[in-house]
Order: sequence, then C-alpha cells, then structure tokens
Amino acid sequence: MIELENNMIDINEPEVKTKLSNTDLLLGKAIEPIKRLQVISDKDFEDLVREWSCDYLKDKYVKVRRCGAAGDMGRDVIAYVEYEKGKKLVWDNYQCKHYNSPLSPSKIWIELGKLCYYTYKKEYSVPRKYYFVTPKGISTTLSNLIDDPHKLKKQLISEWNDKCRSKITSGANIELTEDLLEYVKNFDFSIIDDIDPQELIEQHSQTKYFYYRFGGIHKTRPEPVNPPENISASELLYVRKLLEAYSDNHKSTIRDTTELSEHYKYNSHFNRQRKCFYSAESLMKFERDTLPPGVNAFEDLKQEVYDGVIDIIESEHTDGFERVKEVCKAARSLNMPSYPLYNSIKGNDLNGLCHHLANEDKISWVEQ
Repeated sequence: MIELENNMIDINEPEVKTKLSNTDLLLGKAIEPIKRLQVISDKDFEDLVREWSCDYLKDKYVKVRRCGAAGDMGRDVIAYVEYEKGKKLVWDNYQCKHYNSPLSPSKIWIELGKLCYYTYKKEYSVPRKYYFVTPKGISTTLSNLIDDPHKLKKQLISEWNDKCRSKITSGANIELTEDLLEYVKNFDFSIIDDIDPQELIEQHSQTKYFYYRFGGIHKTRPEPVNPPENISASELLYVRKLLEAYSDNHKSTIRDTTELSEHYKYNSHFNRQRKCFYSAESLMKFERDTLPPGVNAFEDLKQEVYDGVIDIIESEHTDGFERVKEVCKAARSLNMPSYPLYNSIKGNDLNGLCHHLANEDKISWVEQ
C-alpha cells in the first residue's frame, strides 16, 4: 500500500500566493515527477523501468524483457547486452522494489537468495549487473552494504535461514548446504548496485514515454527545419495546387515554380507556404519522438484544422489565391488546447497543415 503525505497549506500566506498561477488555482499544483514516481502502482513502475531501459538505454541493450510475475525467479526487467538463442547470454537485471519507504536490507535478502540459488541451479546465468530500482531510493544501511560486497555476502549468509530458506520457492525449504554455501561464498556480489530514483527520472525524461507517465512536461521542441532548395517528390501535389491558385489570380497559366521569379507577390507567398509546410512536418516528427508509440495526435490535429477551415474553403472567393490566404489566416487563429503538445504549436504549423491537407488531396484552392 502506498501512503501519501497530506500537507495542508494556507493559500493566503504571501509566500504561497506568489507561487500559485492561474492554472494551479484551476487544476491544482502539479505533482513533482519524484512524487508521481512514488505513487504509481508496482506494475506501472515495472513498465516504467522497461520503457526507460528500452528507450534511453537502447544503445546499450539489444533486447529487453519484463518478467515481474510468479515464476520470475527473482528477475523483473531483463536487459540483454548480447542475445543469441543457444549461446551464453550477457544480461543485466533490474529488480523493481516498490515500497513506501527507502529500500532496506530486510527487503532484499530474499532477492539475493533467489539470485544465488537459481544461478547455482543453472536456471539462468549470472547477470553482468544486478540493479535495485526503487521509487524512494535505498536506505543508508543498504547503501553501505552494497558498497561493501564482502559484508553484503556475509550478512546474506547469516540471514539465510530467517529470510531465504522457506521463501525462495513455494512448498520447499532451500537449505544452505555445503555446496550451496560454497557457491554463495564465491559469488561476486560487486555486481549488485542501485539506480537512484532522481537519475531514473532524468533519464526517463529523454524517452518518448515521459509525457505519458508524468504529463505536462516534455522535451523542448527544436526549431523547424528550413525547406530544402529543391522541391521534393512529397511536395508535388500541394505545390501544384498553389500554382493553380496563382494562375487563377493572374488569369494566366503558371506552369512551373521557375516562373514564380517573374511574380514577386506569388514567389514570396510560395516561399512562406513551403516554410509552413515544413514547420508542420517538424511538429509531426517532434510528436513521434515525444509521445508514446501508438499515439497519433497529429492526425487528430490535422482533422481539427480541416473542420475549422472547410466552411471557408467552400465559401465564395474572387479566386483561388484569395481562398488560400483566407483559409491560412483562419487556420492560424484556431485554438487547439486538446492537442497533447499544445504548448509547442506554432502559427506556421497550423498554416502548414492546410498544405498537408492539400497534399493529401483533401482540399483544393481552385474549383475544378
């Protein structure tokens, strides 16, 4: 059971007043990531550790598995440095311990007992590293033991009968026989370590899952890329539709973008629209790198823009060029608070989404 501290504050106190924004008053103070980490369920915590190891540590591991259930033999999240079936595996173990206080030695003897027993029985190989991962960190006593592998080993042996003997596997007592004792004595306990919860949060914040887990905080969006000098194949349809709009306004056919240099008004507008198209493209890529897999809010945003401008598109205009300008002007003024990365939206993105819609042949500037 996770216990929450209920600290009451007086919002009339001057020092508190200065800290509460309008959003805080409406929605309540945001929960700091370290506290949010401490109140999620044990299963969610294991998933968070797997997300972190799969994404942030993706250059370190080739495969990650979550065990964390009955029969896991003391393994929660397994991360393979090398993986090839039928061969000796090189792996690290991340043991997730979710308690409402810092992890103490009394909570880890059974885990170390399982590690020694099951590797002794050759159920699995000895991991390269064995990390304890906890939302509230480890106690000073445990920290001192981890820093002194010999002392950690000695205390495990002394605690075996009380903490390990009847708890390693159900229905059987695991006695510290002469052979098993010798194995424990020769075991390298320097592989035992811990991951500080603040370090876990800092590294998890670099993953695409952080926004989903912690909400409201996400990576800073980089500046949109500038359009390449040459028009790519992926731009051809919206570019053709812009040329149709310019032709409709000029009352003569402009067949190619090379002809725009003769028309300052159109050329300047065209360059701005390409910049907007690529701005929206960069938002799509930022979303892909920020939000969890399976979330495609960009498509919903595009649909919102379509719904917001379709009546203007279908209204009467003197020509296609005027239609483009009126539609893009309206798009820029749309409010999209439901979009998960709302604070990252730029005016050029919404303008650019109109050209993405044109590029998908969902809208046109000139009636055919």
